[in-house]
Amino acid sequence: METTPPLPATSGPRPDIHAGQDTSTAHAHRLRLYDALDRVCVPLAAADVQAVFHLAELDCVTVHAVIDWINTARTLPPPPRPK
Repeated sequence: METTPPLPATSGPRPDIHAGQDTSTAHAHRLRLYDALDRVCVPLAAADVQAVFHLAELDCVTVHAVIDWINTARTLPPPPRPK
């Protein structure tokens, strides 16, 4: 199974600003999930943020599947409105 590599903690000109930063796989997953939701302009409520944190704890394959679903959903036409 593939794993998502941790994000580098010391990239950029000022590595001291990243001191103590969470660089775990879950953190990388959270960033990717937030990015996918941001690209489809989904505003996040507090419960949505909690959901992202829970999803980010899952394995790489599952997180990427969720991101693929989000990306696919943005290309679908909106459902018809009920009359």
